[in-house]
Amino acid sequence: MKTKITITIARVLLGAIFAFAGINGFLLLIGIEPLGATSVHVPFMQVLVSTPYVIIPLKAAELTAGILLLINRFVPMALLILVPIGCNIFLFHLFADQSLLLNGFIVLGLLSILLYHYRGHYSQLLVYRTDNVLR
Repeated sequence: MKTKITITIARVLLGAIFAFAGINGFLLLIGIEPLGATSVHVPFMQVLVSTPYVIIPLKAAELTAGILLLINRFVPMALLILVPIGCNIFLFHLFADQSLLLNGFIVLGLLSILLYHYRGHYSQLLVYRTDNVLR
């Protein structure tokens, strides 16, 4: 019972974080002041924000995965979408903007908890098969 509550809390928190980040990013792109703390002052982020073909798909993926986690649908797929984003968030804050490093730890921690819980859904992705060789 405790595990179910822990997983639900982790899923909702991670979903809320990424849904908020997606909305926050779109507000920033339209020229509205973001609702929460961001790393826009870091030159790398300034380049990303000024490059719409990078930031728009990124924020759309964050928003979509966040909503999927919040409504508890396609959770394993949403987690796969968030793995590279979460790792980049952690590494970005580790090396470029330490002021929000706690955010990186939180995202990586919640993501790790959920990935471990849903590890059975990914087992077929890690199977090496030789019988599907093209003939």
